[in-house]
Amino acid sequence: MDHTQRHGEHARSTHTVESGDTADYIASAGTGADGLIRIELDGDGRLWDVVLDPQVTELTVDELRTALFDAITEAQAGMETEHRTAYEEAVADVNTTAERRFAEISAALRDLSRRAAGR
Repeated sequence: MDHTQRHGEHARSTHTVESGDTADYIASAGTGADGLIRIELDGDGRLWDVVLDPQVTELTVDELRTALFDAITEAQAGMETEHRTAYEEAVADVNTTAERRFAEISAALRDLSRRAAGR
């Protein structure tokens, strides 16, 4: 049985957050032991939830340890990708704005230069 089918990539867990908390969503998740363990991180990279399938009791201590590390590492890697994408988008926005402003300044300078040449 594929246990990962029970959890969507950004599925909402049963964990609730007190009102006022700004990171009230699952930003990244990782699984271990073929989906028996799911680690969920919020938008700030903090632990949001740990979802354990009842079959996790069949794992040895070493298998459980490895599965937890796998799930945590996968969830953290997902956060890095999300933050990198957000950073790249922010840089692209700044570049677009800077290029537009430079074009506006250049057009204004050309206009001033033409007016000065016409005097």
